[in-house]
Amino acid sequence: MEVNRVIQLNRFKKVNENCLINNHKQSYKSFENIDTNVGTLIGSYQSQKNNLTWFAYRKSSHEIRIEVRDEKNLQSSYLNLEDNFLDSEVTFKGFSDNRIIVSLTAGQDGSQDFCLEFLNHELNVRHKFPRNLAYVFSTDEESSLLVNFYSSEFYIISNHDFQIKFNQRFPVFEQDEVSNVWKINNSYGVFSTTEERWFVFHLKTLELVDEMILEKCHGEYSGVDTLFQTSNQLIFRCYQYNEGTKEVEYMSVEKKDLESMIEQSR
Repeated sequence: MEVNRVIQLNRFKKVNENCLINNHKQSYKSFENIDTNVGTLIGSYQSQKNNLTWFAYRKSSHEIRIEVRDEKNLQSSYLNLEDNFLDSEVTFKGFSDNRIIVSLTAGQDGSQDFCLEFLNHELNVRHKFPRNLAYVFSTDEESSLLVNFYSSEFYIISNHDFQIKFNQRFPVFEQDEVSNVWKINNSYGVFSTTEERWFVFHLKTLELVDEMILEKCHGEYSGVDTLFQTSNQLIFRCYQYNEGTKEVEYMSVEKKDLESMIEQSR
């Protein structure tokens, strides 16, 4: 499906940058290469539902240890993952109460995702995803979205057996590539491209809805390079060049306004 229509976002307000950064920092714990007797601590993730904390340690350039502990340190377990990319970046994403996604990424060299499960006091690899197929988020209780950021292909998989249900490569990627993807609500997602174009798509069918343009940030010397979210707002980081200097401001759009425009365009 080619995109012939455009969603023009013209109802927005400026957001204070300091408030945005403070709220963002409060949601995540960062670690600055802490050395331990296990290895160098390079990441951590707190599961909100069951008070499990996951840690990633780099033991060597080709080996990473993942450890999980409960809040009172009464239960813990670990396993080692081979890092075929050598010194790749390690990130966590929540999946379910006792499962987590561990992603190893190495720029243009590729990526490798694992689903780990902590069950009966033991940590195991529940599933190893195909190389370069990155877990993005769950679309609902039954399915999740995965993206190959190297080929710009989108996949819907089963959360139960990890089998691919269907996939899609949007026509816009014939001359462009996917940059990032966000879940807006249970029905729609948004993705941006390397050319800084923005599109809305259906999560359940992977069909394009429309291209999305923030009028204030659309021009030859301006654009939108990333997106933050709150429970009811989309916050775009807009920039424009003024006599060679890049100026940045944050503009928010109510999700309900976008949802209303999407429904009107159907």
